Amino acid sequence: MHRRAGLLRYAAIQFVVLTTVAMQAYGGGKLLDRSAPGYDPFGNFLSDLGATRAWSGQPNHVAAALFSIALGTLGIAFMAFAGAWSSFAFAQRRARGVGIASRVCGTLSGAAFLGVAVTPVNLALDLHNALVVAAFALLLGYAATLSYVSALNGASRTWRLVTATYLVLVGGYVAVVVLGVRAGITSPRGLWILVASQKAIAYASMLYVLYLTTAARGQLPIMASRGSATG
Repeated sequence: MHRRAGLLRYAAIQFVVLTTVAMQAYGGGKLLDRSAPGYDPFGNFLSDLGATRAWSGQPNHVAAALFSIALGTLGIAFMAFAGAWSSFAFAQRRARGVGIASRVCGTLSGAAFLGVAVTPVNLALDLHNALVVAAFALLLGYAATLSYVSALNGASRTWRLVTATYLVLVGGYVAVVVLGVRAGITSPRGLWILVASQKAIAYASMLYVLYLTTAARGQLPIMASRGSATG
């Protein structure tokens, strides 16, 4: 479990580093202004980094490769970590069925993120968007079920607060994406809301992963009282 937690922590840090570098290598342009220079944090989606050709029409291979590595590694690491729930959130052996459900949601979410990594938005828009929605919806399911299992097994107040806050953030983002996809991007303000919310949840997720993996490795308290964790 420690190795899987370490891999996921590494993947989260790598995601932040590689996407930041990819933004510098992006070929330019955005949905509402194809002549815009460089990458606009509030005008370009993260998925634009993974396009084989930027909105400007320029090749975007360097940024695309970095984005694919960053998100693909994160997806694989999350799939590996999803089954570790019983090692840190199952001290009193309660709600095993929900714990298994968390593993299923986490594994499928990781697989969906891996799918996003290998599906460039400019080549397969509908599939790419469907995978993004699925990835975050399943991530919401993972966080919710893991939070429930932890609560029944004596989770600490800090753990409950962190997971509750993250649930609200992911739930809000899923709602914004679903409504945005249905309505379409019809204005600069609408685009700004979608882009800003995506950046917020992406990097908030990395913070959540860092907290989760640090706690799972025993470096932060998870349970309010000491209980024997299963291996």
